[in-house]
Amino acid sequence: MRKWLLVTVVGASACANNVSMTRQTGPDGSQKGAKPIVLQEGTGTAKDIVTYPGGDRVDWKVIELPEGKKGKLDLTMTYSTPRPGLRVAFDVFDQWNVPVFVASAKRPQRATTIEKAKGKYYVRVYAPRRTDAATYKLKAEFHEQIDPGPFCYTCVAVNDPPKLPEVPEPDVATPPPPPPPPPPPPDPNGTGGTGTPPPPPPPPSKPVVLRVLKVAVDGDMLEVTLGGGAETSGIGKDWRATVLQGESDKPLAGGGGATVVRVNKTTTVIRVKLTSNQIGANPNVRLAPP
Repeated sequence: MRKWLLVTVVGASACANNVSMTRQTGPDGSQKGAKPIVLQEGTGTAKDIVTYPGGDRVDWKVIELPEGKKGKLDLTMTYSTPRPGLRVAFDVFDQWNVPVFVASAKRPQRATTIEKAKGKYYVRVYAPRRTDAATYKLKAEFHEQIDPGPFCYTCVAVNDPPKLPEVPEPDVATPPPPPPPPPPPPDPNGTGGTGTPPPPPPPPSKPVVLRVLKVAVDGDMLEVTLGGGAETSGIGKDWRATVLQGESDKPLAGGGGATVVRVNKTTTVIRVKLTSNQIGANPNVRLAPP
């Protein structure tokens, strides 16, 4: 009798660990059904539950900033777990589904700040591991940054300079006439006329830093679309591409092996052997002429 009871308990425990992570997920389990976080005077909050064992692993939220406004978006998450050692995490994507913040798998951050934020942002709150579950609160704060516009030099009052005593002008001798111009170069066509020397070669183009617009997986490589091309940034097919660390100008480890595969008028496509998370955390790419 005791042996049968032990087998029953073990079997029930095994079934609980195999519960589908989407069994109890509602419409907000996908990005299309994301619940809005409404900002009132720049602040909005959302409270909910994610539970991997309970079959509701993922919640999506959407934050729509005021139209035409740009500023700083602060996101902070607090949560309470049924027992110690559990946790939840969140990622952030912009309106083009480009990741702007990706949580660490081992130690998820509870807050992030998005500079120069504008438009719409999607937040994915999820339980990372099969045992994780928590009640969470996500707070969003938007601080508008007003563009001061170009500096008006004529709007600044400038005092008159102090008056100086008059200085007598010295007698200036008439300068000698300038020397005659040098003879023209010979005609390159050999006709004896005056030829025009060829113009100097154009200066080499300078490196430019472009922002990641889209990421696509191609085998063990990524095809990354950048926001700049031949007409908008002067990019050439033989240019070199380097993925940079965060917002710095230092190369990312492994990001120097990128190659330019296609240059359009306004976009450039490169291939690089990195992960989507690496590109999401390091969205700047420097392109330089050969």
